[in-house]
Formats: sequence, C-alpha cells, structure tokens
Amino acid sequence: MLRVSLISLIALGVVAQEPAQAPAPVPAPVSAAPSAPAPAPTPRPEEVVLATVGGEPITEADFQAAFRLLGQQEQMQVLMVQGGKDEFVKRMAESKLLSVKAKRLDLDKAPGYLRALDRAKEDLLAREFLAKEGEALQKKLAVGEADVKAFYDKHPERFKQPELASVRHILVAVKQDAKAEAGLTDAQAKARVAKIQAELKKGAKFEALVKKYSDDPGSKDNGGLYADADPSGWVPEFGAAARTQPIGKVGAPVKTQFGYHLVQVEGRKPARQVPFEEAKGPAEKMAQQERQASVWNELMDGLRKEIPFELMKPAPMPAPAAALKAPEPAKAPETGKGGVQ
Repeated sequence: MLRVSLISLIALGVVAQEPAQAPAPVPAPVSAAPSAPAPAPTPRPEEVVLATVGGEPITEADFQAAFRLLGQQEQMQVLMVQGGKDEFVKRMAESKLLSVKAKRLDLDKAPGYLRALDRAKEDLLAREFLAKEGEALQKKLAVGEADVKAFYDKHPERFKQPELASVRHILVAVKQDAKAEAGLTDAQAKARVAKIQAELKKGAKFEALVKKYSDDPGSKDNGGLYADADPSGWVPEFGAAARTQPIGKVGAPVKTQFGYHLVQVEGRKPARQVPFEEAKGPAEKMAQQERQASVWNELMDGLRKEIPFELMKPAPMPAPAAALKAPEPAKAPETGKGGVQ
C-alpha cells in the first residue's frame, strides 16, 4: 500500500538526494611558460552511457535516478560491495531488455499497463513531496527522553509484567487418534508416567528423566525448562499447575490435550509494574511509533483541508443468487396405471 511505503519513508528519514558531484578541477597556476592544453570538461551524467539496449542508452543520469529510489540499505550495498554498481547497471539493462520486447508487442498500450503507469507516477510524485518536506518532518519526528517518560507515564498498563513461572516438565504424549499406529494409548501413557515416578522416588534426577522420557521437543534438550513464562499462555491445566504447585516438588500427573505431564515448578515471580529505567527501551520504540502516526495524521489532515478528499463506502455485497431464490415446492409423484412414472 502507498501509505505503508510513505510511512516507512518518513520513519526512516529517507529523502531523495542528488548524488555528490565530482569536485571541480583546480585551475593550474598562471605561468609565463606556454600553457598546457585545457583539460577536457567533465561530461554530464546524461552524456555518460553505461549500456545500450535495442539502440537505447542507459546513462549515468538514468543510474542516479534509479539509485535514488532505493532504500538506504540497498544504496549501501550498491556503493560498498565491490562490483555493486556494475551489477545494478546490469539489472537495469536486463529490465530494459524486457521493456523493449514488451514495446515491440505493443504492451505499452495495454489498459492495465497505462493504469499502473499512472499509479507509479503518483507514487513518485508523493516521494518527491516527502523529499521536499523531509527536513521539517524529521524535526517533528524527534523523540527525546522526556517524550519517552511522558509516554510511559501516560500508558502504565503497557508496562505491567504478568505473573511469571519457571517450570520443568516431562511430557508423555498420548496419540490423538485411537486408530493411529504410532504413539501410546492412554493406558500405556499412564504406565510410563508411573515408571517415571518410581524412578524419581529412587533418586533419579528430573533433568535426566526429561532427556530419557519426555516427548516435548521444545524443552527436551533444556532439561524440560520453560523459564519466566506467563502461565496464561499455556493450556489451562498446565498453567494452573504452574501457578499452584509447591515450588521444587514434582506434582501429580497433569492431563492435557497433549498427554500427561509431570511438572516441577522452579519458581514464580508476582505481577509487577516495570520501572521506567527497565522499560525505557520498549517505551522509546512505542513513543516513536506513536509520534510517527501523529506526524502522518497531522500531514494528512492538513492536506485534506487544502485538497478535496473523500473515501467512498463500498457497496454492500449482493447475496448469492442461490440464497435469494426461494426453494421450489416439492412435486408430488405422478401416478398412472402402471404405478410411479
């Protein structure tokens, strides 16, 4: 969407700039000796031909115009990577090769192309306007520490940390489909859980049993640990165990949609308001996003006051014809002397 691309331009402060020109030659000192021939004038960008396709040139001016439309990261790649400019010019030439062929097929007269061309022209003009306003927009986008603190104070609910729990668990999975060949039945899973509990009673380490028995690939290599997680993000039965089980003890098996879990709660942290110094990084990003939206809306509101602007409400979608047509009444079977005909 155009709006998204333009917001990105504002947010990044990307403004179109003319490439730096080569420095003017330093005039030779005046000497009584016969002067050397004057150096040839530096050719203008539109006079430097980088490639030709179908007899049409691609000039340094064409390259500079295309280069201006790139994002900052792409521009750096073209400038810093060895052969970057040559590769970019090659891509330009290949694109022109396709366009020359398209012209020979009269595709430049196709209605769809002409509409897209008009759309592209408007996008380019929008870029030019943003480039012209770039410095003023950058000043409005600036967010200082006072702005970040004001945002934090205005939105305390965004910086509340929920209750967190750190748990280890062993999952004994139960096959979801009774007809499936692989996996354990409910009875087999219960038997395996009992075996694990027996080994725990004999002094086996929980982490070692995780590696030996757990069917959870996400935590198996980490001793079954999920650290500092919000229990509300887990399935209800598992979350309830994380909130209520005594810390450090392995509780009774917990049945969930995945199978049976043996849960050991490592620790819990109560919900809290994150202090500003700790929340400064996320708060700065949020404040910047809010400022970007504010600057964009201010810009659009000003333009709408100057230029007529109206978004038409889309017409309601008609109901499918099949739904509008009343069902025909059922016909009674016709009967004759020979029975149902």
